[in-house]
Amino acid sequence: MAPTHVFKTYVWLVDTIASGHLTKRDIDRRWARSNVNIFGETEFPLRKFHRYKEDIQALFGIEIHCNRKTNHYYISEANDKKELNSMRRWIITALHMQATMDEAEDMEDSILFEEIPGGTQYLTTIMRSIREKKQLLITYHNFDRDNDYDMFFSPYCLKVFKQRWYIVGEASTHPQEIRVYALDRIRDVHALDTDFEVPESFSPKQFFASYYGVFRSEQPCLIRIAVTPRAANFLRTLPLHTSQHELKEKEASQFAHEQGQVLFDFYVAPTFDFIQQLRTFGAELRVLAPLSLAEKMVEDAKQTLAAYQSAL
Repeated sequence: MAPTHVFKTYVWLVDTIASGHLTKRDIDRRWARSNVNIFGETEFPLRKFHRYKEDIQALFGIEIHCNRKTNHYYISEANDKKELNSMRRWIITALHMQATMDEAEDMEDSILFEEIPGGTQYLTTIMRSIREKKQLLITYHNFDRDNDYDMFFSPYCLKVFKQRWYIVGEASTHPQEIRVYALDRIRDVHALDTDFEVPESFSPKQFFASYYGVFRSEQPCLIRIAVTPRAANFLRTLPLHTSQHELKEKEASQFAHEQGQVLFDFYVAPTFDFIQQLRTFGAELRVLAPLSLAEKMVEDAKQTLAAYQSAL
C-alpha cells in the first residue's frame, strides 16, 4: 500500500475513534462505507487494526484505548482537552480536518478555505534546528525598506497566529533581544552546525501570555470593554485571550455603561494586533478603560471617517 494511503488510514482511524466509544463492529461498519477504503473491504482487518494502533501511538503520541469490559475503543485525550498540550490538540485537530476532506473528495467546489501564506516549506528545517539547537542562516525581506538581508538566527520556538507561522528567537542583527519573524517573509533558510543555548528563563507560553498575536510593543494592562449582547455571544464562544473575564451583573453595575451592554475585562497588552481585533466589532464594542486606549479608538474612528468624507 502507498505511504500516502497508509497515512490517510491513520488519519481516518484517529478521527473515527475520537468521535466516541466504538466497538470493533462499529469501526468495521464505518470502514465499509469510507472513501478511504479503496479496496472495498467489508471490515477493517484485525491484524492491520492493531498494527495501525501501534503506528499511530508511535507517530502521533495518540493512544487508542480499549475498555475490556465493554470492548469499546476510545481516545481519552480527544474527549478531555484539558489533558492535552497545545501541540497534541493541534495534531488531533489537523487529523480531524484531513479525515473530513478525505471523506469529501467530490465536494472540493463546495468547501472554501482561506489561503495559507508562504514560508511553510521551511518548517521542517526550522523545527529540526529548534530540536537540535543549531543556528540558521536566514534571508529575510524587510517590508519597510523593501529589501532582503541575511542574519544568523537562534530559533527558540514557533508560533501560529491567524494561519501565519512565526519564528521566535535571537537574531544577529539584534543581539540580546528576543525577536519574532514571519515565515512568509523568509526568502531562504540554511541550517548551520553552530550550536546555541536557549536562555533558562525563556518560556514560549510565558513570553506570549499577556499578548494577543505576535507583537510585544506595549505593556500589559487591564482593558475593559462594553459590547452588545450579540457581540458578547461571539466573545463567549471564541474568547479573544485567556485572560478574558465576563463581569457579572452586580460587578458590572459599578461601571458606567449603557443598559443591556455586557462588560468584559482583559489583562493584555494593547498592541496593534489586539486593537485591530477590537475594531472588527465596530459600533458594537466600546473601550471603557484605559482612557488612553479609548481615546485612541476615538481618534482612529475620526480619521477613518475623515478619509471617507474626503473621498465622497
